[in-house]
Amino acid sequence: MKIKETHTYKLLVEGNDDQHVVWALCQKHSVPETFDVLDCGSVENVLKEFKLRLQLADNNHRIGIVVDADVNMKSRWEKVVSILKNTGKYDCDNIVLPKDGLVLESRDKSYPKIGIWLMPDNNQNGMLEDFMASLAAPGDALMKKSEDVLTEIENEGIQKYKPAHRSKAKIHAYLAWQDVPGHPMGQAITANILDSNSDSDVAVKFAKWLKEIFN
Repeated sequence: MKIKETHTYKLLVEGNDDQHVVWALCQKHSVPETFDVLDCGSVENVLKEFKLRLQLADNNHRIGIVVDADVNMKSRWEKVVSILKNTGKYDCDNIVLPKDGLVLESRDKSYPKIGIWLMPDNNQNGMLEDFMASLAAPGDALMKKSEDVLTEIENEGIQKYKPAHRSKAKIHAYLAWQDVPGHPMGQAITANILDSNSDSDVAVKFAKWLKEIFN
């Protein structure tokens, strides 16, 4: 979703689902709307925009990015760090990604304060859909059934999804079985299907990370 940019604080995300999930979590966890959430269309575009906006400090005082770790978290992290290193403005020697997300100031404050979050939790391979599945209530019977069904069809060899997209199949099967079937992921948070008690550990960490960057 293209939006009019109204803030000098920016959060760059991969797509429309990410954008709406962030908006929903900000509402649920009382994160002030001090930043634009920009749908870049792909992880490649997020990284391109990140590199560009780092050089335009007057219009981008703070920049956060949210990208999927996908199947190689180490490689994705190294690509992000290389962008920071190339500016010469950030201390990147031996830098590691904290489990609560990275927040980093430039050496002389001439470049934007930045934040990095690798979905799902800065700690493992995966994507937005893995993050969303973790927002289900502990012991949720439908989430367990979704896992069981995927395992069953995989054992029969009749699944059509790629292994890398398994978590997409799982979360969308789960959402298809709700009272109103097929809510988009952001609406599933707003409707209290996911993150129902606003105390999911990873959601709380994500909201805290956003506040640390932008507030």
